[in-house]
Amino acid sequence: MTGPAPLIVSVSGIRGIVGQSLTHDTVRRFAHAFAAELPMNARIVLARDTRPSGEEFAVAAAEALCAAGCHVFDLGVCATPAAKLMVLELKAQAALILTASHNPEQWNGLKLVRGDGIFLDAATGRRVEAAYHRSQRRTGDGQVETVPRDDVETRLLQRILDVVDADVIRNAGLRAAVDPCNGTGGLFVPRLLQALGVDMHLIHGEPHGRFAHEPEPVPENLIDLGRAVVDGDCHVGFAVDPDADRVALVGETGLPMGEDLTLALAVQAVTESRQGPVVTTLSTSQVVSDAALRNGCPVTLTPVGEVHVVDAMVTEGAVIGGEGNGGVILLDVDPGRDAAVGIALILQALARGGQPLSALAGKLPQYVIEKRKVSCSKQDLQRALDGLVVRYPEALQHPVQDGVKLYMDGVLRCPWIHLRPSNTEPVVRIIAESGHGEEAVELCDVAEGFLRGE
Repeated sequence: MTGPAPLIVSVSGIRGIVGQSLTHDTVRRFAHAFAAELPMNARIVLARDTRPSGEEFAVAAAEALCAAGCHVFDLGVCATPAAKLMVLELKAQAALILTASHNPEQWNGLKLVRGDGIFLDAATGRRVEAAYHRSQRRTGDGQVETVPRDDVETRLLQRILDVVDADVIRNAGLRAAVDPCNGTGGLFVPRLLQALGVDMHLIHGEPHGRFAHEPEPVPENLIDLGRAVVDGDCHVGFAVDPDADRVALVGETGLPMGEDLTLALAVQAVTESRQGPVVTTLSTSQVVSDAALRNGCPVTLTPVGEVHVVDAMVTEGAVIGGEGNGGVILLDVDPGRDAAVGIALILQALARGGQPLSALAGKLPQYVIEKRKVSCSKQDLQRALDGLVVRYPEALQHPVQDGVKLYMDGVLRCPWIHLRPSNTEPVVRIIAESGHGEEAVELCDVAEGFLRGE
């Protein structure tokens, strides 16, 4: 029998199962540890997703932050991208967001954001973690100020409308089905679609946090959305994760699109009219790089993790970036993945292209990507990394270190395999991509065999 899932600590925060690894005391201690990293009287944004546990955890976090001398701006239930934007708008020094993103309902967590609206860098994250383990705290006399959700949403909406061709979208007569899985997307996405003149068919829109299905926006969880697209004769379906930083697509036939196509189509929509660098991660499909390169835009690959992508985007002045899990980033809107930004760009692509979503996707190169996750020890992971390098001596190893990524033909293209420890779950992720499904499966089989000692 396995024990309870441990508290997962990463550079950007923590996640755990409510009442087991994540308790009110855990939240208070981590809030105190985070406050210790900030100046006295720091202004800090506090927000949460719709999970039932979030309300009490938010009270615990606010108490700790005030006791540490922070001025807390309480946004209440709020999408992660909007909370990060409000760090900039309110000239705050940080944000603490209570969410477990795509994890199941029994999970919750804390995401920690620095003063530029970007998740913590590794060094700061390690200092906060060390302070948490020391139960470090300071004393002060802070207060809580409530910020109306309408104010938050209005600011985000205007930023999105400023960067897309809203008039073209409004005149296209589009219909979209939306499944926010009872998360924060059910609050903002309808307002966005109304502003863009899109007829919406909303399912699972009640923001009560009791998820109608598993919340990660992957194909097996998009069945209800597919039916809604067909029943509503919609042009597209959008599946949004609980804190609204990822979006997956369902085509006009009701079938899920590959999750990397969200970013690929968004990249194509932006780079058709705006040239500049594009940034994504080592685990993202080749189709995203292809979409950028065909429009003459260079591509930079980073380790997996939003903070790595955003930091590289800032350094290089990137026009767009993101992760292959449906996370689209436009720094002109907010400094991180934003489902609403992805939705607006896909609607723009449909409106300008005048073709079904499947036709737009069909113009991009077709690849097959295989993804797995395996529970294993650090020793098992190292054995697998070493074994892959020995097994494929002719493969080209990518110079960016995040586990190991090998290009099997010795050039920076498919087929490839990427093996790395997850930042958010106690597992190792295996990702392989090829022009042929059999090859991607075979590569994953080999890597999984090394992990299991076979």
